[in-house]
Amino acid sequence: MAKLNIFSLLRITLIIVSLGGLASRAAPKLINGPMPAASAINEVLVWAQTSEPATVHIEYWPEDGDPNQSFVSAPVATSLETAGVAKLRVTEGIEPGQRYRYQVFVDGVPQELYFRQGHRAGEEIPMTFQAKPRWRFVPEEESSHSIFDFRIAAGSCAYINEEGYDREGGTPYGDAYRIFESIYETQPDLMLWLGDAVYYRENDFENRSGMIHRWTHDRSIPELRALLTSAHHFAVWDDHDYGPNDIGSSYPQKSVAKEIFDLFWGNPSSGMPETPGIFTYFNWGDANFYLLDNRSYLTTSVSKPEAFGKPKSMLGRDQADWLIEHLAWAQSQMSDDGKSYPARFNIICVGNQVLSEDSNPHHYRNFPDEWNYLIDRIVEEGIDGVIFLTGDVHHGEVNRMEYIGRGNPGVPGKAGKPGETYLFHEITSSPLTAGAWSGPAKNGARYDIFDEAEVDRVGQRNFVTLDFKGPLDNRRLEIRYFDSDGNLLNRKEGGRIDEITDRSVLFANELRSPRRANGPTD
Repeated sequence: MAKLNIFSLLRITLIIVSLGGLASRAAPKLINGPMPAASAINEVLVWAQTSEPATVHIEYWPEDGDPNQSFVSAPVATSLETAGVAKLRVTEGIEPGQRYRYQVFVDGVPQELYFRQGHRAGEEIPMTFQAKPRWRFVPEEESSHSIFDFRIAAGSCAYINEEGYDREGGTPYGDAYRIFESIYETQPDLMLWLGDAVYYRENDFENRSGMIHRWTHDRSIPELRALLTSAHHFAVWDDHDYGPNDIGSSYPQKSVAKEIFDLFWGNPSSGMPETPGIFTYFNWGDANFYLLDNRSYLTTSVSKPEAFGKPKSMLGRDQADWLIEHLAWAQSQMSDDGKSYPARFNIICVGNQVLSEDSNPHHYRNFPDEWNYLIDRIVEEGIDGVIFLTGDVHHGEVNRMEYIGRGNPGVPGKAGKPGETYLFHEITSSPLTAGAWSGPAKNGARYDIFDEAEVDRVGQRNFVTLDFKGPLDNRRLEIRYFDSDGNLLNRKEGGRIDEITDRSVLFANELRSPRRANGPTD
C-alpha cells in the first residue's frame, strides 16, 4: 500500500522533534550509506549510518513510477551502542526484479547525496536498489526461462589514509580513491568485496571502539558514495578487516571482529548455529555465490602442527563440508530440460588465493590436506562451473587448473570419472587502493588472458567486472579488468576500445563437470 496521511504526520512529527533538539545538539544526519545489501524476491535490506542517535526510514518507488506514490519503510532507531547503524528491511510493494528509487530520512529530514567536486560536480547521486529477479521456475505459459544479463564488480584491499593513524615514518599507503567512481560508472548490479575492505591499524584491532572508528572513517570518503548507494554489496573478510596482519583462529578479539563485520555489512546470513563464522550464500540469476570465512578457523602460515599429527586448516572441516553439501544440493536441483534451477556458475569467494602455484605461504594450496579434500569432493560431486573469486595478493590474475579424474574417491587427487577433465578457474582482483606490485613472475597455474606479449597479470590497482550474458543454452561469463581510471586492461589487440580478448570469456557449457553414468557415486 502506498504511503497514507499517517506517514505524512509521522514525518511532520519527526521534523518537529528534530528541530526541538537543535538547541541542545547538532541535528543527526546521514554520515555513511545508504547501501543496498541482501536482496530477495520480496525483501531488500538497506544499510545506513547516522552521526547521532536518530530515527531512520526510507521512502521508495518503482524506478519508472511516481515519487508521490511511494512506499515507506518501518522506522529504525539508531544508537551509540550500534555506531548509529540502521538496517532497514523493505517489503511492502516489493516485486521480483523491479528496480526502485529511494530516499533516506533521518528524524524526518530527507538526506541528499551529491558527487564530489572532481567527479560530476554538483550532480545529485541517484539512490537505487533492485529486488532479486525471479526466474527459478518456468511459468506455465512459457517454454523457457526468461534469463537475464547482469554484471557484478569485485575487488579487494582498500586502504584509506587517515592522518595520525597511518604507517609511522612512511608515505601514506592508500591512493587513487577515484577507483570507486570508476566502478560506479560500470553500473554493476552487485559489488563483491573480497577481503581487506578496511585496514585495521594498531589503534583499531585491540578493541571494539577502534574497529567501529575504522569502518566509520573509511566508508565516509566522498569517492565511495555513488557506488555504495546504487549496487547491492556483499563481502568476505581477510586479515586486515578481521584483526592484526596474518592472524587466524587465535585472535582473542575474533568474536568482536565478527560482530563489527556483521554490523557494517548486510550479507544475507553469517555462519551457521553449529559453525560460527561469516560464511554465507546467495543466488542471483544463473550464478550461485558462496562467501567463505578464511580467518575464523585458520592455522597461521608460521605454525607447524603437522609434525604433531594435526593438519593445517584454513576453512575448517565443518565449513568445507557446508560448502560441499550446499553445492551438491544446488547441483541436484538442476535439470537438463532447463525447467528448474538452471544455475550454471558457482562463484566461490574467499580472501586468499586457491589455485595459484606461486610461493606465497598464505595460498590455500599450502593447506594440502584440506585443499585436496575440498577439490576432490567438488570433483566427485560433479559440480558445474566452479570459479574461485579471490583477493589479497596486491596484483590481479586469472588462474586455471585441469583435474584429471582417476575414479578412486577418498585417495587425494584421484576422485572423479576416470580420464575425464574437470576445469577450475580463479579470478583474482587486488588491490583497490592499497599499494600494488607486479606479482610473482612464476605461477604454474596462471592463465594468460592478455594479448600483450609481455603481460600475463595486472601489476597495478585494479577492479574486475564479471558479465553473465547470453541465452540459457549458451551462457558465458565475460571477465574485464580495469585500472583506477576505468581503462580496460585485458583489451583485445587491434579490437575496439571496449573489446576483450578471446580468453577473457568462459562458456558455461565448457565448464560443466563430467558425469558418471549413474551419478557421482556410481
